Amino acid sequence: MISVVARRRRWTPEQKLALVEEVSRPGVSVAAVADRHGMSRSLLFEWRRQVREGVMPGVVRAEAAPALVPVRLVDDAPQKEAPRPPPLAHGSAERPSKSAAMVEVVLSNGRVLRVSEAIRPEVLGRLAAALEA
Repeated sequence: MISVVARRRRWTPEQKLALVEEVSRPGVSVAAVADRHGMSRSLLFEWRRQVREGVMPGVVRAEAAPALVPVRLVDDAPQKEAPRPPPLAHGSAERPSKSAAMVEVVLSNGRVLRVSEAIRPEVLGRLAAALEA
């Protein structure tokens, strides 16, 4: 009688994310990745679901992670005095400035976001992400 003791493999969050990223590439199948790593296909599908829903243990999802976006400067209108924003309340999203210029951001969905140039980048990122949805 031959007995084999199979031990459960432990995957670190980094390993799980690397495998999920691997199966997310175009032309890569879950079956091929699972077979190559000697693991269950259903486990990869479960990890993909957990990452998508933001519930994978050991992985913190950054809701407002900094991101780079393409920027194009357009000077198609005559320069005119930008309207002064209302006075800022204490603790607001923008830093006070004597001569803060206005910045117009055209999002990929066509919405236009006009903000003071003194806005904190993380606040602008959250606003843009919310309006892109």
